[in-house]
Amino acid sequence: MYFRISLRFALAVFVVGQLLTRQLAHAQSLKIPYVSLSPTAGPLWITYEAGIFKKNGINAELLYIPGGSVIIQSIMSGDVKVANMAPPSAIGAWAKGAELTLIASGVDQLLETVVTGPSIKQPSELKNKKIGVSRYRSLTDMALREALRHYKLTPDKDVTILQTGGEATRFAALTSGAIDGAMLSGDKKVLAEKMGYHVTIDLSRLPIYYPVNGVIASKKFLATSPDVAKNFLKSWVEGIKVFKTDKELTLKILAQYLKISDRDVLEKSWEIYLPVYKKLPYGDKRAVKFALDQMGKEVPDPARLNADDFIDNSLLSELEKSGFIDHLYNEPSKK
Repeated sequence: MYFRISLRFALAVFVVGQLLTRQLAHAQSLKIPYVSLSPTAGPLWITYEAGIFKKNGINAELLYIPGGSVIIQSIMSGDVKVANMAPPSAIGAWAKGAELTLIASGVDQLLETVVTGPSIKQPSELKNKKIGVSRYRSLTDMALREALRHYKLTPDKDVTILQTGGEATRFAALTSGAIDGAMLSGDKKVLAEKMGYHVTIDLSRLPIYYPVNGVIASKKFLATSPDVAKNFLKSWVEGIKVFKTDKELTLKILAQYLKISDRDVLEKSWEIYLPVYKKLPYGDKRAVKFALDQMGKEVPDPARLNADDFIDNSLLSELEKSGFIDHLYNEPSKK
């Protein structure tokens, strides 16, 4: 009797082991860069840390690369297939012939702010001042230029724009006095305000519709590995759901990646992004077209380009039609 039970148990362990081995063997390895150490990357971090990628057969390796242009180079070289980033760098590369596409867009509302010291009280006082962005032609750079033009200030003439790196280095440059203002969002904006700095321009209040956080993929990847791309997107969409509905897990993971223990800062940072992350993260023609229009000299005759040609919503549409997203949010299926 004991021998039979032991044999059955051993067989069960063997079968489970074989199944797990097969799953691991068929798991697709993906290097996934992200461009910002801010809550905008929260859904991606959650997808990784909560094991959602693994559940969907993806062996993910997250890479922090502060600079959209560097990520684009990695995709073009074939080292990277898909990335979570601000789309403008990819839009610029696509406009010049790169085989890239936008398969999802989580946030299409600018959340960046121009944070300055208390001596600068209004946008007009930014004249002859130095403002830090991440890199030229990045999201922060283009957003700042558009905001300055909105307030009748000429970028590079009235206001000096400096490349100062990621959020953390921009924050450090501002608080050390190396620059007069910095493009900040999320936790760094909240931290700066707690130190006595303040928001001089809040871009979320301006009439600007812009692609802030999305998923960029190579067209070759979509053509050769559509199932892997779909599983990536399926995972990320679930990460957005967790970001929007599981506060405690989200704050725990944000604290881990942002290296912040102040719960008040974490909560306020999360609350900024909570309402703007889209449940159905479709790429939007309006946001892509606006980004194209801002590229000016970088993209000759942007009017000749159709923003729809940069967007591929087919995989997300498949997920929605299958009822997967409604099921995630426990809503009746629209099928």
